[in-house]
Amino acid sequence: MKKVNFHLHKAILLMGGIAFFTSCSDDVTTIGTDIIGDGNFETEKAEFEVYAYNRKLNGVQTNGLPLYQLGVYDDQIFGRTEASIVSQLSLVTTRPVFGVSSQQREEEYAADNDPKTTPENEKATRVYINIPFFGSVADGETENSDEGAPIARKYDLDSIYGNDKATFTFRVEELTYYLRDLDPSSGFVEQQRYFSNKDFSSNTGAVLYDNRVEISNLEELIYKDDDLDTPDVDESEEVETRLSPRIRVEIDSPDALAFFQQILDKEGSSELMSNNNFKEFIKGLRFSASSFSSPALMLLDWNNANVEVQYEYDRVDTSDGNKIVKGNSSFTLSLGAFTVDSNSGARTRRNNVVNTLINEAYPGEISDQLDNNINASRLYLKGGAGTMVELSLFDPLKDSTVVTSIEKQGWIINEANLVFYVDRDKLDTYPDFAEPQRLYVYNLADNTILADVELDYTVNQDKSISRQIFGGILEKEEDKGVKYKIRLTEHVDRILNQDSTNVNLGLALTANINNTRNISSEGNGQDKEQFIPEASVITPLSTILYGNNTGEEHKDKRLKLEIFYTKVE
Repeated sequence: MKKVNFHLHKAILLMGGIAFFTSCSDDVTTIGTDIIGDGNFETEKAEFEVYAYNRKLNGVQTNGLPLYQLGVYDDQIFGRTEASIVSQLSLVTTRPVFGVSSQQREEEYAADNDPKTTPENEKATRVYINIPFFGSVADGETENSDEGAPIARKYDLDSIYGNDKATFTFRVEELTYYLRDLDPSSGFVEQQRYFSNKDFSSNTGAVLYDNRVEISNLEELIYKDDDLDTPDVDESEEVETRLSPRIRVEIDSPDALAFFQQILDKEGSSELMSNNNFKEFIKGLRFSASSFSSPALMLLDWNNANVEVQYEYDRVDTSDGNKIVKGNSSFTLSLGAFTVDSNSGARTRRNNVVNTLINEAYPGEISDQLDNNINASRLYLKGGAGTMVELSLFDPLKDSTVVTSIEKQGWIINEANLVFYVDRDKLDTYPDFAEPQRLYVYNLADNTILADVELDYTVNQDKSISRQIFGGILEKEEDKGVKYKIRLTEHVDRILNQDSTNVNLGLALTANINNTRNISSEGNGQDKEQFIPEASVITPLSTILYGNNTGEEHKDKRLKLEIFYTKVE
């Protein structure tokens, strides 16, 4: 405790504002210690109980995510998760014209007996599926060798958990299940939500691809076709397009080509007039990965995924006696879940894309601690369709006894933090354990972000350094996680001094602190609808933290709310 003379309460607030706006993001000054005036006040620290309850998420909403998971993740704490994807397809251009002439014009050509015209008879020749990884060009990489020949650059991939050189069986199937946009239970007013525990493996038709694929961090180089009119130049040695590392497979089996031929055959028909019509005609595709050489989970840039359909068509070469020759062209189908407005950041749904996440049964020591409504000694957090923790500040029954007692003291809240300690005794038993770098706390009662998140002025496009005042960042010693500290100063002050409701809070992992969107979850043992941060669903990681209800041997690591306050005398 430190006693300081002070004259006016307002001066504290003034100096607090100065300290707030002049401090840097990683050096925030706590006010109220070196101010001299005529009155007395004391600065002190108090610690309070935080009650925590582990909650299981049997399913989380996965349509409309910013990225999608495919593959297998072996979590050393929770066990294996298998991820597959179903996705609608959409036309990049509705009412497409294939070849050169419209279908109406082609029908006229078929009846005019003019040797200078012909129906085009479009035929699918090959199909490419493109699903990019996330990553960036590695330092020092160049597009050409020292001899000037084009080379594929290496990328640093930040989206592979497990073996980033694994091979696996990649399977693409026709989806026979219609993914509707609107929920009939809402009178077709609200968007339909699809959850991670929906298994589509029995809703499939033709197998379009089923072969081995290898994860690679190299670019895909697409070369030009050689121009026969320039015999002195071999254009086939020139790069036309560089594609970032991705799953890129060629589909050319008869069944696969027949599937996409349906689209060419519908030129000019109602099925291609709008994407709504198209999605009833072509329901979509299912993507799965199995038989890994070693486990790997791929986080995929689905909004830039697509299907490229190449085809040939008939045309008349009037310079060669009206000979019928082949022309070549292509069209693209988008797999992306949504488009993003460049100004507002608002999302507009493009396709329904659903991530199915199947978890094996959790170990008994974990499952016994889920949804038992007991103040936990250990907090089990897992991303994806995993777990979250419900927090109750001050008292478990919300009888306001503790809050009322503090309110009578007239404290000025300088800083308030939730402190979570990592259970190193548990994590150190797992070799090479990947720890989540950040935690996130949100208002569980009404599915909103907390004032401390909203008011944090250190927002940065780089998610690793964004919102440092709010925190939640893993603090390490000797490269091992020790604790997370989350600042809730504004939230606590509003409870104690502004009559705000002491609502329960949600605690979850986050892969991106800038993504504060919450989505629905289901089947976690609660009567009311529950929400979970979207940024928690898109990470497979997990951890174990100390709760409040630990034994005396771990009392220094108990979950706590620490408040630094000024008491005016």
